[in-house]
Amino acid sequence: MNNKKERQIKEADSFTAITHHVKSPIYVLKGYLEALSSEEVGELDEKQKRYIKICMENVDRMSFIINSLIGMMEIEEGKYEVKKEPVDIVNEIEEIVENSLPMIRASNVKVFIEKKEDSLFALTDREKFREAMDIILLNAMNYKKQNEGKIEVKIEKKENKALCSIKDNGIGISEKEKEKIFNKFYRTKEGIKIDPNSLGIGLFICKTIIELSDGKIWAEKNKEEGTTFFFTLPLFEGKHKNN
Repeated sequence: MNNKKERQIKEADSFTAITHHVKSPIYVLKGYLEALSSEEVGELDEKQKRYIKICMENVDRMSFIINSLIGMMEIEEGKYEVKKEPVDIVNEIEEIVENSLPMIRASNVKVFIEKKEDSLFALTDREKFREAMDIILLNAMNYKKQNEGKIEVKIEKKENKALCSIKDNGIGISEKEKEKIFNKFYRTKEGIKIDPNSLGIGLFICKTIIELSDGKIWAEKNKEEGTTFFFTLPLFEGKHKNN
């Protein structure tokens, strides 16, 4: 192994170690902020509540950025693992949307879910799948064009695959951009205007999760406005725990 390769490996390992160490104080900060927000240590006036809310939002953003950077480094080092297990993606998506309701309402977005099946078990990594869905939904909320955003999630079975689409009425993408948006660090011009601080690695991680689950992900420009993200996952054909 040459010196350049050894140096790159050491730098990557150092970066990963640093980001892991940073996560601990962030969790501590979030814990204390949640305790303050719940008024466990005393009542808060409206101004104090607003300040704590801003702090919590930025702690969550910091945590998201660090987790994304760790994920990106693990992908580049070939250490990113996606285990394949039967996951009811209908139930997971419904839970993700329900858990995201405070953020959805704050973003002035309405989310609709259309499901062809009450449950649909696909082979993927449950936690990584939730991360991928969070990324796509967050993109749809961040890049809405109108004052009121609209997201339509559709889940169905197509032959031996699960097909999911997430349609928004946001700023949209051009034909040239629909392939590039999954590249690491790529940002559209309109995207940069709306959110100049984004790292541009979320969809890169999302694509990795879906493809390591033996699925496929792509995006299409809507005829009217906005973008639709599609992804497929292989269906689990054996018996699952709910049978």
